[in-house]
Parts: sequence; structure tokens; C-alpha cells
Amino acid sequence: MGCLNIVQKIRVEEKTMKQQEECTFDGSVDKHGHPAVRNRTGSWFAGILILVNQGLATLAFFGVGVNLVLFLTRVMGQDNAEAANSVSKWTGTVYIFSLLGAFLSDSYWGRYKTCAIFQAIFVVVSSQLSYAYGLYAYECLIRIFIFTLHR
Repeated sequence: MGCLNIVQKIRVEEKTMKQQEECTFDGSVDKHGHPAVRNRTGSWFAGILILVNQGLATLAFFGVGVNLVLFLTRVMGQDNAEAANSVSKWTGTVYIFSLLGAFLSDSYWGRYKTCAIFQAIFVVVSSQLSYAYGLYAYECLIRIFIFTLHR
């Protein structure tokens, strides 16, 4: 009977060691809060998705930054000093939100959930801005059309 108990203990210890070898040791967890299994998490797909997301966000940031001064001076009627000040405030706001995202990611949500939430916010805001600009462009086209009819 004693030998059977020893064999069972050895099997349990081997099974526990095998499970520990499968899991990561850096404290990362899966979406259910369990220790992450190396074979099922952190694939290349997740890494490529994050890199593509960051690349597109960086492209959008610099694209908006370049065109913002022109928009503020030509469309909004600000002088160069006001436009530069507004761009500086916008840039500072972007960097502050980066720190806020890092805090939320490290403290509460985790990196993937934080990326997903802020990406959704980015898409919604970009869509609303595009829609608003589309309405503005449509209004301009109507005014041009009416102006040409009255000539």
C-alpha cells in the first residue's frame, strides 16, 4: 500500500511539473485569468496585429499633425502663432493619453484589452470626424453650386 501511495504522489508531482513547464513564469494570464499556456498564447498573429496597429496609429498621428496647421490657418482662420499653439496642445494631449493608456494597461486591463479598447475609440472618433468633414464638404459643394447658378 505504501508503494502505491508513493507512485501516486510521483505521478501527481510529474503532472504538476509538466503543467508548470507549459505555463509562463512571468505572471502573464490568458483572457480568463488563468496562467498563460505557452503553446496557446502569444503567437505571431498577436505580435503582428499589435505592430500593424501601432504603425497605422503612428501614420495617422503624423498625418494629422502635418495637416493640422494648414487646416487651422486656412479653414479656421487662425494666425500662425495660434495654430502652432493649438498643435502643441494637441500633441501634448496625445502624449498624456499615451501615459493614461499605459497606466490602465499595467494596472487594470492588460495590453490586449487596452489596445482593443483604444483602437475602438480611435475608429469611432475618426469615423465621426470623417463624417463631419464630409458634411462640411457637402455644404461647400452646395454653396458653390448655388453660386454658379446665380451667375
